[in-house]
Amino acid sequence: MLKESKKHLNYVNMTYWSHFVYASKVIFKLKKIELVLFTHMLLPAYFKNYASKQIFALAKQMEEKKQ
Repeated sequence: MLKESKKHLNYVNMTYWSHFVYASKVIFKLKKIELVLFTHMLLPAYFKNYASKQIFALAKQMEEKKQ
């Protein structure tokens, strides 16, 4: 397990702590998207495109991070 973790960190060119911080930021962004989607679920007139735009932006950011 430790060997695989080190391989992953090398692949993404990050230290343990930089990976931890980056992953934490992603979690907070996803939580924000989750709250917006919940609001949209209850009140469909609000946040019509916010979640999808944020998810695509996050995916693009993560793809760029790999390169």
